[in-house]
Amino acid sequence: MDTPKNDIRTDIRNDIREEGLRTLSSEGLAILGEDHIAYIRAHQVDAQTVYVVHGANGKELAGFDNRDAALAACYEHELEAVGLH
Repeated sequence: MDTPKNDIRTDIRNDIREEGLRTLSSEGLAILGEDHIAYIRAHQVDAQTVYVVHGANGKELAGFDNRDAALAACYEHELEAVGLH
């Protein structure tokens, strides 16, 4: 039987409290922030830069001509854009 998403999120939050973010898996991070977190990555398409907004799970959500437009779209859709290091 599949575990409901809310139960999985509760388990992840408990793991964070006990062990911290450094031990959280990539999958756990994606599940935890999938509805609230996004990141923007520049891609080269036909010799042009396209700024693609990705959900926390890595799914491409939308592409824009400039970074400011991508950030504005995140804000408009109540997504917090986080930096990648």
